[in-house]
Amino acid sequence: MSPGNLVSTVNRNTNGANLNSSGLVVDDEENLLVLLDRVLSREGYQVKTAIDAYEALEFFDQTNIAVALVDIRMHPIDGIALLVEIKKRSPSTHVIMISSFLTTETESRCIQYGAIDYLPKPLEIQKLNIALRGLLA
Repeated sequence: MSPGNLVSTVNRNTNGANLNSSGLVVDDEENLLVLLDRVLSREGYQVKTAIDAYEALEFFDQTNIAVALVDIRMHPIDGIALLVEIKKRSPSTHVIMISSFLTTETESRCIQYGAIDYLPKPLEIQKLNIALRGLLA
């Protein structure tokens, strides 16, 4: 898969997201996958969800992903290891990390490895929407 800038001059929805942008949500909590699917869809993303890192990486092998929301605590591969692999495969993908276990050290590692944001759980949908809109502004 060749990385590339997915923000192009195609049509945009009223929220500003590229109508052809794809979003990926990776979390081991199915309820959160459903919620984030809805949020990203409202922002104009074509959404895929993955229950673990293996499933997420299959999507990266098949398609370009503009933005990924990745939980940190997952098994058998954690979100930080997945972040590193995502950035290797697709440096232009915007990755927002999410976690119930917010620490300064973890946040620093996420930013060091290429995440553009780090949001604590439970997610505040308004903050997530602001982060998403800022990506494609």
